[in-house]
Amino acid sequence: MKLLVPLFATAALTSCVPGTYHRDFKRDTAGLPDPPVSPEGPWIGRWKSKANGHEGPLWCMVHPTPGQPGHYDFRYRAGWGALKFGDYVHPVETAPAADGSLPLDSAMELPGGFGTYRVKGKLTADAFDATYSSANDRGTMTLRRPR
Repeated sequence: MKLLVPLFATAALTSCVPGTYHRDFKRDTAGLPDPPVSPEGPWIGRWKSKANGHEGPLWCMVHPTPGQPGHYDFRYRAGWGALKFGDYVHPVETAPAADGSLPLDSAMELPGGFGTYRVKGKLTADAFDATYSSANDRGTMTLRRPR
């Protein structure tokens, strides 16, 4: 957790869009087909560190990156304890697999010299399961569709 808290805090401070995350998440949730037909759209769940057992809430919205075929924006918001961190976007180069799932295997350099953050997993229309790792932390992200 040593790196996860500064990671989310730093990312939040450098890429916040004040007051829009919850509004956009609510809009995405209202527009989600029932049942969902693709991995795009809103997700809600938890992250958990395997390094120290810390955990917290996690939200994500997944959308194609405008004007960049084969790229998706993963817009996250996370928390730990009473803290709710701001909004940050992880751009990912990926394309839907033949079964419609969205493979996730991407890294991004964190601001403030915190190193590289890597995420690997798979999104289907109703499940988002991934692992994350960095120099000082590693863990899981388990998200499902909001109800």
